[in-house]
Amino acid sequence: MFISLCRSCGTPAAAVMSFTYDGAEVWLDDLSAPPEVGGGIELCSRHADTRTAPLGWTLTDRRRASDRHLFIPLESANVA
Repeated sequence: MFISLCRSCGTPAAAVMSFTYDGAEVWLDDLSAPPEVGGGIELCSRHADTRTAPLGWTLTDRRRASDRHLFIPLESANVA
């Protein structure tokens, strides 16, 4: 089984960020969503939740609310 990893930190990915320069738009989608043209950048929940769009761009979070915190870093889970 293949597990997608976050491009920023290497933890399991929970979202895909895609964008278009022409429309100045950024989208966050569930991993199961069909990829936008040109693919996307896989991110963990933490990096997807803190992502911002460049000045003048629009960020649209299209993830289902139930999937937004599917994976959390161990340091946030209070694991002893």
